[in-house]
Amino acid sequence: MESAAAQAQAILEAYLAEKGLRRTEERTEVLKAIYEELTHFDAESLHKHLQEKGLRVSRATVYNTLDLLVACGLVTRYHFGEGRTLYERTLGRRQHDHLICLDCNLIREFCAPQMGPVIDGVARLFQVKPVQHQLVIYAHCADAACPHRSSERAIGR
Repeated sequence: MESAAAQAQAILEAYLAEKGLRRTEERTEVLKAIYEELTHFDAESLHKHLQEKGLRVSRATVYNTLDLLVACGLVTRYHFGEGRTLYERTLGRRQHDHLICLDCNLIREFCAPQMGPVIDGVARLFQVKPVQHQLVIYAHCADAACPHRSSERAIGR
């Protein structure tokens, strides 16, 4: 069975050929890092990761490549509020949703089978055929010892 990284590379190459874009080593290295080494990441941490591996890839190339990978469906972009944009690979992952702690920024993935009937009901209501969904739950940390909890929230509890 072909790995998700190999599938992603084939999809990227077909997309580049279809759009008349060049296949570059930098694009290949960005894709490889995403599919073999990273989970949730932002553009800056991806750039830093590549530099730490000794790869010379500019910030502009990282941002442009992320846009390209989103456009061809290999990466999903999430806007997690307050200007926080994170990415994750799409192939080789099961459908999941996210819970984000607003205090410590921890991202938890979860799979809720109950979402299937909810999505089906919305689809029937609006007479549409869903392609994908994203559910993000924002929450405050319930851990009283959370070092990221604001003092105002700690007093109000």
